[in-house]
This record gives sequence, C-alpha cells and structure tokens, in this order.
Amino acid sequence: MPGGLDDVLTYGVPSEMASNCNIKRGSAVWVSVGRRRSLSLALVTKVHDVKPAFAVKPLQIHPSCYCFDESFVDLVEWCGRFYCSGSNRCLDLFWPVSLAKWLTGLVEAPKGNRKFKSKIPATLEAPPPLTVEQKNALEQLLPMLDGEGFRGALLHGVTGSGKTRVYLDLVEACLAKGRNVLILVPEIALTPQTQERFQCYLHTEVHTLHSNLSEVTRRNTWMSLLKGSARVLLGTRSALLAPGLEPGLIIIDEEHDSSYKQHDPSPRYHCREVAFHLAHRRGALVLLGSATPSLESWEYAKRGNLRLVQLKERARPVPMPKVEIIDLRKEAKQDYNLMLSPKLREALCDVIAQGHQAIVLHNRRGFSTSRVCTQCGDILECTDCKIPVVYHKQHNGLLCHYCGKLYPVKMPCPKCHASQFLFEGGGIEKLEQELQEWIPGARIVRMDRDTVQGVGSAEKILTAFRAGEHNILLGTQMVAKGHDFPNVQLVGVVAADTGSSLPDFRTSERMFQLLTQVAGRAGRKQEGGRVILQTWNPTDQVFRFALKHDYERFAEWELAQRAELKYPPFSRMLSIEVEGTSVVDVDETCNQILQILQKNSEVSVQGPVDAFVARIRKQHRKQFLLKAATPTVLRKACNEILAFKSRANIKADIDPIALL
Repeated sequence: MPGGLDDVLTYGVPSEMASNCNIKRGSAVWVSVGRRRSLSLALVTKVHDVKPAFAVKPLQIHPSCYCFDESFVDLVEWCGRFYCSGSNRCLDLFWPVSLAKWLTGLVEAPKGNRKFKSKIPATLEAPPPLTVEQKNALEQLLPMLDGEGFRGALLHGVTGSGKTRVYLDLVEACLAKGRNVLILVPEIALTPQTQERFQCYLHTEVHTLHSNLSEVTRRNTWMSLLKGSARVLLGTRSALLAPGLEPGLIIIDEEHDSSYKQHDPSPRYHCREVAFHLAHRRGALVLLGSATPSLESWEYAKRGNLRLVQLKERARPVPMPKVEIIDLRKEAKQDYNLMLSPKLREALCDVIAQGHQAIVLHNRRGFSTSRVCTQCGDILECTDCKIPVVYHKQHNGLLCHYCGKLYPVKMPCPKCHASQFLFEGGGIEKLEQELQEWIPGARIVRMDRDTVQGVGSAEKILTAFRAGEHNILLGTQMVAKGHDFPNVQLVGVVAADTGSSLPDFRTSERMFQLLTQVAGRAGRKQEGGRVILQTWNPTDQVFRFALKHDYERFAEWELAQRAELKYPPFSRMLSIEVEGTSVVDVDETCNQILQILQKNSEVSVQGPVDAFVARIRKQHRKQFLLKAATPTVLRKACNEILAFKSRANIKADIDPIALL
C-alpha cells in the first residue's frame, strides 16, 4: 500500500529476501510505482501465498525491518472505509515526508540515552489542591480507566473551573497503570503552556506533535514513537494518527473546536470519531472536555452514550464575569467610522490605568474588508475566486483570503476602469490603529494568521502577554481557545454577531461557543471581570444565553430546532461538492449524481446549489447536502457517487463541520 494512489497494489517477495526478514502485516517496505524511477515507502496490509494471474513487481525490504503495530494498520484501513477516501490516501496523511529517513535511523548506532530532567520553572505555580467538585469528577472518571472496549466521558465545566487540574490527576493514574496517554488541544499556540504544565506535574517527558515543530523536534518525537518509548503525547489533530503510542487514555480538550475536523485533503476525518474507534479497538477511555461542548457530544451524553461529568463552579472563589451588550445601532449615530464604542473605550482605559490587562477580539483579518468603486459602486473581487478582496495594510495590498492572491491597492476598477474608490468595513489592523490612537498607555500585541506565520511566533506573543510586556491582546478567534491569563479583567468583542448571517445550521452554536469561550478569559483570578459585546443585533437569542453563561439552556433551545429539521445530532450528514473549471462539466456531473441519489429512498437530498463561495481558484463549485439515519447509509451512497468517472472533481465530506 504505497501512498498517493487510490488502490492497494500487489507485489511479490523475492525468495532470497523472505528468509532475511519476516514480512507481515504492518511491515515497512520499498516498492516501485508505475514508471517512477525512485522507490516509495509502503505499508504491507496483507501477506498471502497465492500467486496472482497478472505479473507483479518485486518489493524491497526496508533496512530497519520495522513493523507497525496492528492498531495503526487498522486505523489506516478504517479511516479509508469510514470516510470513503481509500487507504492509500489515508497513508499520505498519516506518514510524514521524512519517515523513511527516520526509520533508517532506528538501525544506526545509538548516541547515548537522553534522560529526562524535570525542572519546574520559577514562573509556573504548583497546581492547587483539588476542589470538592474536581474530586467528585475525578472519582467518577478514575474507575473508567479500567475495563475493555470503548469508555467515553464528557467533562463539561464552566470556563475557569479547572478541567486541566482534573486531567493532571487522571493522566498520572493512567501512567501508574502502565498505560500511555494522548492529549489533544485545538491550537498549536496552546501546546507550550500545556506541555509545561503536564511535564512539571508528572515529572515525565511530554512529547509534542503538530505542524509547526522544528525538524529536530519532530524527528525526536517520531523516533520515540517508533521505538515505543513515548509515554505521553501532546498535540493537535494530527497527533491522533501517530503510531506506536497505544494510549489507554485519550483527552480531547476544547472538544467543540472545529479544528478537530480535517478539511483538505481527504480523508476528512473528525478526531472525536477516530478517537471513539481507537478506544473501541484498544480498550481506552476517551475524555472530551469543554465549557461549550459540541451539541453532538452533549446529546450523546444526555442519551447515556457518554458519561456526563460536570464542574459548575470556577476553581477559584471568583464569580463569572459580568456580560454587557452594546447596541451598535445607537452608537453608530455618534460616530459611524469608529469601531470601538465609547463604553468599551472607557472600560479599556480604566483597566489599563488599574494595571490590569484586556483582550479585544475581532474576527476579521486585514484593515478593510472591501474596496468599493466610487463611480459604479462595484466591490472588487478576486479574479479567481468569487469573493471580495481584503485590504491588508501590513502587506500593502488587496488579499484574497481563499487563494492568497495579492492585488495592488490602486488597481483600476475592472468594471468601469475608474481609479477612485473607498474602503469599507473594519478589520483587525484598523482596530489596532484605533486602539493606539484612543487608549492612553496601550501596549498592544496582535495575534492573527498574519502575525503567527513563523515557528514559535504564537508562543512568543502569548508568553510576552502573560509576562505583562503588553496590556492589550488583540486577536481573532485564536485568542479565545483555552488560554489562562490571570491578569485579564476585561474582554471586549468588537463585532459579536460576525458570521451570524451565514447559511449554516451550526452558525448559532459557533457564535455562542466563541462568545462564551472568549468571555471566560476575563476575571479568572480576581473578582470584577467584565465582558463587553458590541453587536448590530442585540435581540439575537444567542446573546440572551451568553449574558448568563447558560450553556444548558442554549443547548436545549438549539437542539429543539435541530430535532425539528432533522439536523445532527438527530441525523448523519454527507456533503458532496462538485468543482471544475467548466460550468458545463459541473452541471452534467451534478445531474448524474442527482440520478443516483433519486434511487435511494433512505437518503434525504438537498441540492445541487451553488456553494456559498461559488468559485475558488477558477474552480466553479456546487454542493449537495445529504441526510440519513446512519453513516452506513451515507457511505453506501457516497461510494456509488465516487465510483463513476466524471470530468469534474467530486469531494465527499462525511459529518461536515461547515457547509460553506
């Protein structure tokens, strides 16, 4: 099974090689694919002694004679089946580019054993004693470490309730039983503080795995995994696919986060589903943790499929922050061009004067969100994507957020060729400028995709803010994810209803989660935390629940609407996207798909319709949305659709997170 192909291939084992190394399921081998001159690393999935009727190429044994464990091979094959992508496509995602070189390193002479030395930094406080609620939670979870087959639990705790404190003792207990642990976090920026906390408490090396590691660190982690010496692995989504760990406990922190879903390339897997499969096959406990669980996980817990464990109070004796709503319809009458309301400006000035810190969230990159021609009123769009370009002062250009193409700021209007234009809509760069002009003593650090490109850049920003070098952290949604800043007393959300009009049934859920999560960063150490939400639509039901930090009432309200419309968790979904450079090819393919689906009475079909962004990178896009009672029904329909040949490209996404 070499990577990069759709089908599993058959190779022969030369007789003179078979005696030198025991080839079996899971063995790493070299193979020749097609007319390629270079050899490809491949995985053996089956060994048999029946010679096929066709000619086969010989394989070569990898010098390491390394054999991946059964659970890894099973995971590759299961992902291929469940997500209708093929096992070889999964292997491309599972294996890093340098794996062949690292496997060779296993047979080289060792350069001495590196011993882990535990050292608690002076800046890191020892974990506090368990609260009564935390003890009760731990008492419910500890017995679940023992047993066979799948065990799952949802730890629902308000922001600041100390879920990580419960994780620490649970991980320690799992290690004491001789089992390994996998800890997943949604953001790369969260790994440094989490690694430090677990490593210092456990006095055990915590290996990290994510896409922003240096080559040396990545190699060291993989070598430990291949040797089977890693006990605790911490990482983002891809860490779940690493071989050699065999975890007895899988923790998915902030489990509601959409980053746990793989979008491109296939397989478009979800960590929660893959973790459940691993736990079922290997007898592990999966612990999902969040203050705002996904409604799927919440409903599973309510049905009894997961054990629900709750932390309803903050770990420190401080109340939840007070949430205030600012109606921008009234504020706009005073000064339409300003992004900060007078009340938020005043609150920021007060917090800084008192020596505290603040977080300001605005989930829009760039300086201005659109460029409008003053002659014809046309909004400038990317030539390759049907989406407005965004003015980025940092790049001195107009950037397409989908394809990355950069246009000159002063380019003439493509429609009427006029050279006069206006910028409309404020992005985070404009907000940064306004904060500098209006807030005396502001020391601002910005955290968005444009400022965290380099290795370790996000860690530097967060470390500097935590150390007090800056008193305002300005960021997009990445600043809302699980960070602990004891000195933050104010959180301001500039456009709290951003994205509320998107055509996606999860819009309200995402909005509530973001507001609750970012609000939870305020007042974690001392009383008096404030949250100010600016919105053009203060009557939105979501704000009613956000004001009271009331997740359970929100879930009850939202699930009632989902049940009526048969949306997840009351059905399973499949998104089929058809894209191509030719509109005719896309339409013909959609008609063929529709004919296939009309024969299946078990599937509810919506579409085809233009995708929310109807063209990306010159590819025209249309979309189907399928609903069924079980994923088995959807996979059957999906395989039928993917089986026929088309001049357009077909993408399948089982259990999609976003429908845009």
